[in-house]
Amino acid sequence: MKAFYFSLILILNFSCEEKSTVRGIPPDAYSPKMIGKWSMEQVKDVELDVTTMHNPQKNRWIQFYADHTFVSDGDPYGRNTGKWSIDPALEELYLDSDEGEGDDSYWHIRFYQDRMIWKGRRSDFTTRFTLTHKRMK
Repeated sequence: MKAFYFSLILILNFSCEEKSTVRGIPPDAYSPKMIGKWSMEQVKDVELDVTTMHNPQKNRWIQFYADHTFVSDGDPYGRNTGKWSIDPALEELYLDSDEGEGDDSYWHIRFYQDRMIWKGRRSDFTTRFTLTHKRMK
């Protein structure tokens, strides 16, 4: 299975996160925060930093578009496309990959300054991971 969700997010320790200010806001209200290009900054597997394994060239990124599509790319996993949606009540991001159901994923999201932090949800595998992306200028 292509490890697509790793190309999506950067990791930051939840201990330094701020409380999300978007709880209970309709999904379209997330768009201003989500829309744009994000570079992968960190990947953690539980508490172990595995960034060099999942972003060895430091070139992984994801871009979210207002039409709720996304594109991600970078080594070692390559390009991916699909659709994204938000459940504001759960603060949950759903990535519907064009690679197929086995590549779809759910993430609890938080914003902290210019970073977006994702914590895996709903699968034994993804719940081990926390990804941190930094907004690109």
